[in-house]
Amino acid sequence: MSTTADAPTKSTRMAANAGTLAVLAWIALYLVTTQIGWVRAASPFGDDPWDAVVSYVAIFLPIVVGATFVRSIRHREPSLAPATSRRIRTGIAMSLGAIGLNAATDALALLVVPLPDPSAASDGRLGLIIGLVAAAAGTTLLAAGLLGRAYRVAAAHRIPDAGTEPDLLDDLLGLAGEVPGGARLARPIDRFLADSPMSPRRHRLIFGLLGAVVAGIAFDVWHAIREGPWASPTVLLLFAGLIAVGVLGGYLLTIGPLRLIRGAG
Repeated sequence: MSTTADAPTKSTRMAANAGTLAVLAWIALYLVTTQIGWVRAASPFGDDPWDAVVSYVAIFLPIVVGATFVRSIRHREPSLAPATSRRIRTGIAMSLGAIGLNAATDALALLVVPLPDPSAASDGRLGLIIGLVAAAAGTTLLAAGLLGRAYRVAAAHRIPDAGTEPDLLDDLLGLAGEVPGGARLARPIDRFLADSPMSPRRHRLIFGLLGAVVAGIAFDVWHAIREGPWASPTVLLLFAGLIAVGVLGGYLLTIGPLRLIRGAG
């Protein structure tokens, strides 16, 4: 991103960079403790209710991080508009809250849940798990400190908002327009979003419901490919429903604060 002497922009981008470190630490924690069987077998937070926290953070976090990343990449100007800077800080705060919750519940499980495999204490797995949780917690605390500073700097340099604030769809189309030939594709999509009766901006709740259903179906298909056929249709529907609820909940929690999709008009 561009270097800048603008204090609110600079402090917000510093917080975003630290937040990226926290997200990367969480990704390492998630992948190692859930996708590597040897480590997962030793994890005290591999079963519910601890695993439920991990699962829903894994649904919520990509929505928040994805929206914030797109907005940050789209707006690379030396001085961010106050509204854009505020949305980015909100995305950082939501991401850190989710990662912090995950790290806290993992740490609690380490304290109160017996090790599923006692040999993990001597073969390095427990140390690896503790190190990953500590890395996620530590980077989250660092990013939270920088985010707090960014909020204070923004409050000290309050500037009135000007103009219409773009939503995430605008930012995606703007990024598409930066790619050779992308503007040719972006223009009809922009017209569709503005004029079509089927535009997501006219049916934001229905759009979220459809996205949640698609996510639930996609999870079932991925699970069947990775793990084999489901034990029963009831289990298949149950897991699809849980994923759909998580996606819809994440969408509803972020559509306003992160301005994912603005209303029509």
